Amino acid sequence: MSSSKARFFNPAVVGLIMLSFFLGTSEYTVIGILPEIADGFGISLTQAGSIVSLFAFAYGLGTPFLAAYVGKYNRFRITMLGISLFALCNLICAIAVNYMVFLVFRILTAVVSGTVVSISMTYAEDVASIPEHIPGVIAGVFSGFSVASVVGVPIASTITQTFGWRAAFITIFVATLALLALLFVKLPRQNRLKAGSILEQFKLFLDKRISIGCAIVFLAGASTYCFYTYLTPIFQQELHIPDSMLSLALLIFGIAAITSNVSSGQVANKTGIHMLPLIYVIQTVCLLLLPIATHNLISGGLVLFILGVVMYLLNSPLQMHFLKIATREHPACVNLASSLISVFFNFGIAAGSAMGGMIVKYAGLRFVGIGGAVPGIGAFICAMILLQIMKPGADIR
Repeated sequence: MSSSKARFFNPAVVGLIMLSFFLGTSEYTVIGILPEIADGFGISLTQAGSIVSLFAFAYGLGTPFLAAYVGKYNRFRITMLGISLFALCNLICAIAVNYMVFLVFRILTAVVSGTVVSISMTYAEDVASIPEHIPGVIAGVFSGFSVASVVGVPIASTITQTFGWRAAFITIFVATLALLALLFVKLPRQNRLKAGSILEQFKLFLDKRISIGCAIVFLAGASTYCFYTYLTPIFQQELHIPDSMLSLALLIFGIAAITSNVSSGQVANKTGIHMLPLIYVIQTVCLLLLPIATHNLISGGLVLFILGVVMYLLNSPLQMHFLKIATREHPACVNLASSLISVFFNFGIAAGSAMGGMIVKYAGLRFVGIGGAVPGIGAFICAMILLQIMKPGADIR
């Protein structure tokens, strides 16, 4: 290993990547153990699905406002407080006596998680050994969420199958406390947060290139999570995968999802946003085929794998799109621009999982793909509009 690579993975960088891994595992774990949570509280699968949608809604709505509010306080103290609250919320979820207690603290977990992620990004300049490593540190923090879907969710599913779903949240609580100790020692104390005007930053949305890009992110999230929220029941009830093989099925889908994240960077470098319409054609076609494909394990598994590969391809192209526009034309809004992917994708998650719940309740689990295809078509249309707006001379306001 070169000295440059050796310096990149210092304890603070590893700690920040692990932090996003734990945050992502806590967020995605519910999707993998949704039936067990429903059984544990004696509620329907549809009602349990609202945990996912409300978490995402709270994440998307609360993050930009709370992150802006805490900007006037000491960054290190807010980071330590945020991680501590995250750990506490997971502990209370583990011992929740009823569904409402669990739901309230999942919502609190969402708001805290989004704020902690936003603040953790501001450490990149301080913990990177050399300036050239700063983008890599930021990418590493984002990758923690991808790894969570590949590694964290199957681990949580295995723990649930062995010890029960409450043990999964206790594991996150204990692991977070250990990480808190590491970050307390290794994170820099100097303050880098700056309080800014929220209203001034929100003027960014007057730019059509930004607002339509946000619409794509929202619709893409809704399209994906209409089916992804119910991935475990689809494996169990439609593909008839036994419980003993469920963790493996989730792992394979997780590999597809992390492939999507990795490929997203390549798409951004080679084609930018020009590949987006094709991405949503593929996703929409697969979703429309899902009710038919799940009659067979091989065809259903193949369609789901393809959906996993395309589900995060928008991340890097649109992230670069937002940041380039903000840096060049709206420099006071760069911080807001950097949060748009996570904020609007979580709004999409909320809408998609809620729509999926309605479909499961009134039409049946088999038809969640049809529902997801509707916002997928919307994402395709918005992507085509965005490409038109990006042409020279187009009206951007």
